[in-house]
Amino acid sequence: MKNFAFVVIALALLFSCGGPEHTKTFKLENIEFMYSGPLFEGSNAAQYVAKINLKEILGADYEEGMEIDEAALKKAVVEIVEPEGCTDISSFVVSLASDNPDLAMQELAVVNPIKSYGGKIKLKPSPSADATDYFAEKSVYVVLDASFLKDVDANVLVKGTFEFELKY
Repeated sequence: MKNFAFVVIALALLFSCGGPEHTKTFKLENIEFMYSGPLFEGSNAAQYVAKINLKEILGADYEEGMEIDEAALKKAVVEIVEPEGCTDISSFVVSLASDNPDLAMQELAVVNPIKSYGGKIKLKPSPSADATDYFAEKSVYVVLDASFLKDVDANVLVKGTFEFELKY
């Protein structure tokens, strides 16, 4: 009987000290990445500066001094907008970077190879990628790396939507 009571107490303590209580979805929608030509075969990167304001992101749940306990990219979709019909990109990789020298760039999702053009292209989020530390920054760089199949003498516009799950 003592063993049973011990197991019950241990399980109660384990679950009472559980992880984050709240979950929120944060979206960066229709952000633009401009690749200015001429572009060369291989990797070409474009970036977007995203402001991180937990008060705006969490709304009524926000309390002074709050921090995000876990952040993960759950969905990533891009679309080649210009030039129309562009099929010169073989893959995309989305990463987060920061001005904080202690925070290394983190690759979050990839599509390689691109199987279908002419619409939305879904990237596969990495289940092990952790974006948590970036939500402690005031701003982050969303970097979209495009791998071109050949040199392209044009500007290429790509729009992306990225959905994060935040636990706090």
